[in-house]
Amino acid sequence: MSWWNPISWVNRTPENSYSDGPIAEEDAIRKIAGGYGVPTSSGVVVNEITAMRVSTVYRCVSLIAGTIASLPCEVYRRKGDRSEIAEDHPAFWLLHNEPNALMPAKVFWETFMWAALMRGNGYALIGRSALGAPTSISWVASNCVSPQLSQDKTRLQYVIRTASGETRRFDQDDVLHVPFIGWNGLEGRSPMECARESIGLATAGQEFNERFFSQGNAADIAMEVPGKLTAEQAERMLEVYKANRSGLDKMRLPLIAEGGTKVSRLDFTAEDSQLLESRSFQVADVCRFFGVPPHMVGHTEKTTSWGTGVEQQTLGFVKFTLRVILKGIEQEVDRKILRSGRFFCKFNMDALLRADSKGRAEYYKAALGGTQSPGWMSQNEVRKLDNLPPKPGKDEIWDPEKTASTKGTQDQKNTGDEGDANAV
Repeated sequence: MSWWNPISWVNRTPENSYSDGPIAEEDAIRKIAGGYGVPTSSGVVVNEITAMRVSTVYRCVSLIAGTIASLPCEVYRRKGDRSEIAEDHPAFWLLHNEPNALMPAKVFWETFMWAALMRGNGYALIGRSALGAPTSISWVASNCVSPQLSQDKTRLQYVIRTASGETRRFDQDDVLHVPFIGWNGLEGRSPMECARESIGLATAGQEFNERFFSQGNAADIAMEVPGKLTAEQAERMLEVYKANRSGLDKMRLPLIAEGGTKVSRLDFTAEDSQLLESRSFQVADVCRFFGVPPHMVGHTEKTTSWGTGVEQQTLGFVKFTLRVILKGIEQEVDRKILRSGRFFCKFNMDALLRADSKGRAEYYKAALGGTQSPGWMSQNEVRKLDNLPPKPGKDEIWDPEKTASTKGTQDQKNTGDEGDANAV
């Protein structure tokens, strides 16, 4: 393991991190052939820039990355069968507030997830002190990283190209790496790469739609001429047509046809070319690749915008999309940054309930045992979640059996006292 300074790129142990020279040409070809800049069957080149021009892709990526970035990433300490927040751990400030001097935690996680969603892999370099304590977590662009197996095939090594054009090799313990599905032992595949054809078709449909409204997707009229025209005669007819129809002041002038020419109007609409149906299908198709319910990107044509159905779809997005991604990040942070069984990190999913005061109130009520079932939180723990000061004597957790037993004992005592008083 090599300790390094991400600001100056100075390594504590140079023998473990050395310059390799330029990245091999086959690695660059592999990056391009992976779907970044390769034309699709529709003829559209799909990469990060062109894909983000599709509103569905932009919304899916910004929704997943933004939601994860809004969740507090906290470090916990295990204490027997319970756990508590470890704000004194050196990694807590990095994960929760400021991973490095260039960006806050929200910007870091949003950028990290954007790279993972668009490139299939999120990378960050872990800076450490001389004693090995984490001091920074610096995001690295995915196209600057080439993971490789060590010579004995037991560890991963990451060849990273710096801004100056140099490359350095880092051990896997110094690089935070979260791959997406399609993991081959080195890299993951992004949803954008898997959905490359669908995104290309959506882009082609969007461009076709723009041209349809700006120029029309077919000719407005057809001229039927008896006999055969020469090239000069056809060109002359077009010149006459342009001279009589071009310009705002000539848009409504009649067209005069000579020599038995018959003019027919062509009715060809967007419905005839199925533009709307095609674009609607592509929205749902792209959402499937990213695991986002269509209503969350504003696509509500075939579903209502209100009701329990939408609520369950949103809950499914949290359970089956966000939770899967967060689990991978948490495990990677645990094994490379915390590196101890006593500590673990967790994204606080309860933060998603803060926008719903009614849902939060019902959750707190159940947690306190308001449903006459055993509670799992004390009043002070609930108050802490809303940044309220603790109250004396409010650290007990509601247990109906314990309360009933205590009440029975108290009743027996009161009965005994009344009996003694009557005897006297």
